[in-house]
Formats: sequence, C-alpha cells, structure tokens
Amino acid sequence: MTGDKQMIGEEPTRLARKLPAGMVDASLASLATFTIGITAANRLDARDLGVYAVFFTAFMFATVLPRNLIFTPAEVTAVSRPVQVRMKLLAQSIRLGLPLALIGSTSVLIAAGITRSLTEPSVVVALVVTTGGAAIISPIQDHVRKMFHIADHSWLAAAVSTVQVTVAILSVGVMILVDVATPWIPFGALVIANAASLAVAWILALRVDATGGRPRLRFRELVESGKWLLAQSLAPSLAGFIVAAVVVRLAGPEALGYAEAARVVAQPVIVLATGLTAVLAPRIMEASMIVDLIAAKRLQRIYLALVVAAGVGYIVVAGTDWWLNPMQHLVPAAYVIPGLVAFTVVANTFTAAEFLQINELLGARLEKSLTAISFVASPILVIVSFSAATTGAFARSLGELIEAWVRLGAQGWRLRKHYAEDTPRMSRNAPG
Repeated sequence: MTGDKQMIGEEPTRLARKLPAGMVDASLASLATFTIGITAANRLDARDLGVYAVFFTAFMFATVLPRNLIFTPAEVTAVSRPVQVRMKLLAQSIRLGLPLALIGSTSVLIAAGITRSLTEPSVVVALVVTTGGAAIISPIQDHVRKMFHIADHSWLAAAVSTVQVTVAILSVGVMILVDVATPWIPFGALVIANAASLAVAWILALRVDATGGRPRLRFRELVESGKWLLAQSLAPSLAGFIVAAVVVRLAGPEALGYAEAARVVAQPVIVLATGLTAVLAPRIMEASMIVDLIAAKRLQRIYLALVVAAGVGYIVVAGTDWWLNPMQHLVPAAYVIPGLVAFTVVANTFTAAEFLQINELLGARLEKSLTAISFVASPILVIVSFSAATTGAFARSLGELIEAWVRLGAQGWRLRKHYAEDTPRMSRNAPG
C-alpha cells in the first residue's frame, strides 16, 4: 500500500465527528429515492406499482456494469493513494465509466419485455425512457459522492445530496402541478435531481482538485479487478430480475406492488448503513490492506452495533400500522398485508450487516472470493421466490433474508482466513 494510514489511525472522537457527514449524505441521497418511491406508491395502482417494481429492479441491474467494472475499482485504487491526490482520479474514472453506463441502461428493455402484457403501452414507454436516463446518470453521481468521502471531504458529498433531494422534491411537485402523467414522474424526477446535483458535484470537485500532478488510472488494471466485482454483482442483480418475474407470475403484480411499498418504507435501515459505510469503508479497506485485525474488528463493532440498533428501533416505530407510525400515512399500501413491513425491515437489517464486510474483502483484494460467495448465495434468492404462490408478497424479503445469512457466514469465514494468513498488525490509534 502506497497511501498514508492517517484514516485508520484517527482518534475515535475524530471519527465520530465524521460519521454524521456520511449519514447526512446517505440520508439525503436516499430521501430523493424515497421521494420517488412514495410518489409511485401513492399515485400508481397496485398493478402498475408492481410494474414499477420490475423497472426499479432493472434500474439497479443497469448500474452494476459501470459501478463494478470501473467505479468501485477506481475507488479502491484511490484509497491506496495519499488522501491529497485521490480526487485527481475522478475525471479519468468518469470518462472510463460513462460508456459502460450507456450500455447498462439498455437493461430496461428486459423490464419492458417482462411487463408489456401487464399494463398499458404508455406506462411501459414512460418507464423505459425515464428509467434508462436514471440508469446512466445515477451511478456517476453516486461515484462522485463516494470519491468525496474517500478524499476526506464528506461534507461536500452531503452538499451534493442536499441539492439532489431538494431538486427531486421540487421536480415531483412541479410535474404533479402541471399534470404530467404519473408513470413519467418517479424516475423523471430522479433524472432531473441527479443531473442538477452532478453539475454541482463537478464544480466542487474541480475546486478540490486544483493543483499538482495527476496519477493515472489504467482501464486494463481496473477491469482486472472489476471483472470479479462485476461477476459477483451480476449474480444478485440477475437474481433480482428473476425474482420479480417469478413473483409477478405466481402471486400477481399486485403482490409485487405491495412488496415494493414495504421496501420503500423499510429503506431507512439501508440508508443508515450506507451512510456509515461511506465513512467507514475507506478506513476498513486500509485496515484490511495492511492486515490490521484490531482496527478492522473495532470498525465492525461500531458499524454492527449501530445497524442492529437502528433495525430494532425502526421495527418498533414503523413495523406495524399503529397511530404513532408516520409511515402508515405516507405509504399506506405498505401496510395492506400485516407484518410485511416488519419482516422487510428484518431482512434489510441482515442485508445491511454485509456492507462493511464487503468493503473489508475489497481492501484485502479478495474480489474472487466475493464472486464465489455471490454465486453460491444468489441462487438461494431465486429458489425461495418460487414459494410466492404460498408466501405471496413476503417471497422477495424471505429470499433476501436467507441469502444475507449465507453471505454473512461465508464472508466472515473468508475474512478470518485472510487475517490468519498474516501476523495481525496492531494499530495504536485504531478507531473504536
């Protein structure tokens, strides 16, 4: 490792001051997605909400190609460089990743094929156009924000997300006011919000990256690492597509629509985990790179304690349809099936527990192990989805829960093996 070790050697109080920036960034960015989710859940009927859920799966699938083949390897490379030069890699990574984002966006055509017989052609056309646009611009905007965190400018990432959520809310309001057809609104607002926030992010990035030399990113080196990340992400993404199709066929689009509404309500646990990961990921990657078991364990303890506490607390507040639960008014469709939200929160909590482990494995350059684990765990999600004729709207979350258990066990085993291969290096000032 050629970079410095100032991040993993930070005092706990310094780290605690930086965590809020990550959580603010992730919360605001996810609030933009939450805004479009609420719009879809409240303005689409159950059938079209199920169609929207298939397109949301397509959106997530589309981001896999640029994120894993270029952007994530570039972020790992940046962590290995001194903090002051990390943002200098941004322009190169975007240039290399943009063509792949364009290619990835064509996956919305698969969603069109799955749903064309389930709703009106005008609904499918609107979702193809807007979801395709979001699939191109969203992974780029997300990458810029992650690079701000990696370069120790987390509050700039939060500023970008502030613009994103503000524009998303305004866009939804204006489109409803001028009576734009509902299928155009959710992803259409996200496209506008991400475009505006990306413009702001680029201006801020230019101010950070003002002087000095410029290290090179080589496409071949990124792809060498990224091909394994791509493979390990394609498996769950493809599984998500299959699950959506299976649930639609066995339980109907309405069941998938209710599951999508529950997913929207259950997102805050993922939001918290994403925010924590934004700040802790560079530190745990560095700890893993230098085989610092003590630092890695302390970071994992901080992370898991907060994620589990958030999951339990959120079930109490929003898990059931009771009078102090604000979500029952915002997304009433999520509570049509009793227990669906609470169960989805449980599944999300276990899924979120994986996030920092994944970054720890990336820091150890164990992409091949991640791929192998993914190819074992992802089929479980598909297998469980065939229970949809019985489990209905619960099928997707049930599969995600069992898949998360398998991933956590396998990833934990591989990390223990990684640290056992070298004498752990003690860090005097490891965070915790």
